[in-house]
Formats: sequence, C-alpha cells, structure tokens
Amino acid sequence: MKISEYLKDKIIIILVNAMGIFALSEYLIIIGNAVPEVILIGIVWIIILVIYFISGWYNRNKYFTELKRQAMDLEKPWLLPEILPFSFNACDTKYQELMRYIGKAALSQVNKTEDGQREYKEYIENWVHEIKTPITLLYLLIENNDIKEPLKKEIILELKRIENNVESALYYARLGTAYNDYLVKKVFLKEVITEAVKNNKVLLISKKIKVDIVCDEDIVVYSDGKWILFILNQIIINSVKYSRKNKPETSFIVTEGKHNVRLQVKDNGTGICAEDLPRIFEKGYTGKNGHNNTKSTGIGLYLVKEMCKKLDIEITASSDGKEYTDIVLLFKKKIFFN
Repeated sequence: MKISEYLKDKIIIILVNAMGIFALSEYLIIIGNAVPEVILIGIVWIIILVIYFISGWYNRNKYFTELKRQAMDLEKPWLLPEILPFSFNACDTKYQELMRYIGKAALSQVNKTEDGQREYKEYIENWVHEIKTPITLLYLLIENNDIKEPLKKEIILELKRIENNVESALYYARLGTAYNDYLVKKVFLKEVITEAVKNNKVLLISKKIKVDIVCDEDIVVYSDGKWILFILNQIIINSVKYSRKNKPETSFIVTEGKHNVRLQVKDNGTGICAEDLPRIFEKGYTGKNGHNNTKSTGIGLYLVKEMCKKLDIEITASSDGKEYTDIVLLFKKKIFFN
C-alpha cells in the first residue's frame, strides 16, 4: 500500500483535523493568547497527527504485505481466510469473518465442480470402454463375412474414424487430471512412431500416402509413451485429412542434439494458410481448410498442444499454405538419478 493511497483513504480525518486546528487557533487568539503560542500548539497538533498517520500506514502496509505473501505462497489461494494473521483492528476482524464465510462457500463450490468433473470423466471412460466392444466386433464381422472390397474398405475407414473420435473424447475428458495418468519412462521413439503408423495404416493406405521414417533405433526420450502415441496419432490423422491427391507423402525425421531430441513430422499436403497458422492449436478452430472439410472439429490439435504442455514437449508448426505442413516436437533431455 502506497502512503498516498492510505492518506487518500483518511482524507475526511485530515480535513476534520485541519478545521479543528483552524477553529482552535481562532478561539485561542480571541481569548487573548499570543500568536506564537497558538502557532506552537498548531505545530504540536500537526506533529502528533503526522506520527499517527505514519504509524497507521506502516502497520496497515505491513499487514497487507503479509497477506499478499501468504496468498502467493498458497497452492490454493481461496484457503487464505483460514490462515489470516491476527489484527487488533475491529474492521479487520469483521472483514476476516466475511472472507471466511466467502472462502467456505467458494470451497464448497470448488468441491462440487471437482466432483462433477470426476463423475464426467468416469462416465466418459466407462462409455469408451463400452463402445470399444461393438467396434471390435464390427471389425471381426467385416473380416469374417463376404463383403465386396470397395464397400468393405469404406466401412473400415468409417469405423476407424469413429474409433479415433472415441479416443479423442477419452483423452479430452482426462485432460484436466492427466497428471494422474502419467508413466514417465524410457521411450524408444522409433517404436512409438512405427506403432502410430501401424494404428493408422488403414487411413494411410486409403489415401495412398507414402510414409518415410528416419530415426535411429537407439534414440530415446523420457516421457509417457502412451501420450506420445496419442499425439502422433492426431498429427497423422490431420496429415491424412489434408493430404494431396498426387503422390502424397508423410515423413518422420528424428535428430538428436546435445540438449534435446527433435521429431519432425512433415507432409506435402494442402498446407495451412498464413492467417490460420498462429491459431491451429486453439480449441475448436478449423481455419480455411477446416471449413472446406466438414469432418474437421478443431479438437485434435488442441489436445495435442495441451498434452505437449503437460509432457513438457515444445511443439511448433510451419507451412507455406500450399506445399507442406511441418510439425516439430522438441523433447528436452532429462537426467534421472537412481
């Protein structure tokens, strides 16, 4: 608290005292007191008043500085009313009682919200588990029955899209509490890339996309392999969605540096418009190309960005708008001690 702010709050007291000094001085002069004596009394009054204001400002500033420090140190600032420092000021006591009441109400609302999110997450997880069973059965029925190849291929593609959307719903529901689902360990990048390509082989084959993987077998990162797989799946799906008709290609290039591992996913698809590029990781944003594609939801890359934040992976995107899209994942090298 600045002293100017404190004095502004005390402006009424200052004016009353100024009027008091003036009135007392007039009275003392009228009853015959000498002017120097009156001035001395006024100076003493002002000195006492200044000391009162300075000490008052010092105590209030110290009090609020301590409040701010405690609030900054708390992981959950809304619990501050429960640990407020004692104050002799009657107003502070009343404010603290009010803050405790508001804090308890806020905490109750936070608990309700967290319970609702937990129930929603559990519902989505159960729903995903239930819906995966009929999807798997449909794959088996298609493989075990005599269905003409063009139709069979189309049905499998649609099933794959449903499966990808179901996975996205699950990961979206888990996003707020994803830290509970982490399992950080040594991950061989080439294995994860190969698995991601295998997971999406139906989509890649349907578009006749050539895949090239440039990665040494022994390049590793310390992260969660399951979440990296999800990230790569979403990038591949986007690459397929916006692939070109003639000789489409997608390449995975991994290079290892001194302080990081760089995974580059590059395709020669339709690219991203310059005005859309800064916003492709926003939730629900589809851009110009997305408007032309009715199946675009704008959720995939948003989930990718959020998961990269949680995994401490730096992600960037570049494109010339017509010829290519380049997504780069930068894994920081971490040292773990046994």
